[in-house]
Amino acid sequence: MQTSWKIARAAILSALSWLLLILAASLPTGRLFVLTLASFLLATACQELGLAAAALVYLASSLLALIWPGPLIVLLYALCFGLLPLVIYFFRRHVSPLMTRLLTHVLMTGLVFLIIQLLGIDQLFKGNFPASNLVLTALVLVALQLFLFVYYYALQHFEVFYSQRISPWLRRRD
Repeated sequence: MQTSWKIARAAILSALSWLLLILAASLPTGRLFVLTLASFLLATACQELGLAAAALVYLASSLLALIWPGPLIVLLYALCFGLLPLVIYFFRRHVSPLMTRLLTHVLMTGLVFLIIQLLGIDQLFKGNFPASNLVLTALVLVALQLFLFVYYYALQHFEVFYSQRISPWLRRRD
């Protein structure tokens, strides 16, 4: 693929990701679904352009999202939804599929646990609920594991759909 086509596709994917991030901030419901769609665009960038160009798409869309819609969406996207497909594709290159899943779960769990501890999110609920901070943190981590299982399933189906329907149409245009 020519360099100009790679740059154009990366720019288009960055703009689409940014639009989805704006949409995620604007919609009253469905924020996680729209952020998941934005992360699927990074998976598309990984398949079409490679991991380095996908990292640039991730960086560009995160920086554009700092301008608008703001830091909350950027934190969700940059630390979870945008990082997840890059981590998955990086591990897929170097280790077996089972180890990829295991390492991704461990890495994302550690990242979420670190964010909870650094930002003190568990302290927000301390006065409202009789449960301890440890129980709330454990519930968040269990919810994360469920999300990761569903995300892997959805990503797998998106990859099949993309490779069968969208990619041949794009390749025809090259």
